Amino acid sequence: MLKRKIVTAILTFIISTLIISSLSPVEVLLNGSQNYETSTFFQDIILISVYVGVGIFFFGLPVSILIELITQKPKEARFALSFPLHILFGIIPVFVLGFLAIFSLLVSMVFLLIDELIRFFTKEKNSGYKYVKT
Repeated sequence: MLKRKIVTAILTFIISTLIISSLSPVEVLLNGSQNYETSTFFQDIILISVYVGVGIFFFGLPVSILIELITQKPKEARFALSFPLHILFGIIPVFVLGFLAIFSLLVSMVFLLIDELIRFFTKEKNSGYKYVKT
């Protein structure tokens, strides 16, 4: 589980940084100025990656591990419990980030999607079915 969560966090970090960087320049996100000429796209990616990285690795990863531990027992309803918990913890940063919590919610949904895809493909690979070459 921990290996899958770390891989999920790394992939989420890369994808979320690129998505948020392409949506809006850093100046608009942080202080509302409309001067787009002051930074390059590469500088925006570096700055946003710091914020996204801290959020994912110090908040999102531990929360996702906690959610995984909570939802281990009810196997049939695991996703039905995991989805709203990821949304809830994705919205909680609104008290610290204000309107930037929209990006926090986006990152939590990307994290959940990547985690479920990795879980699906590794479960299928480890399901015990043997493929016969013909």
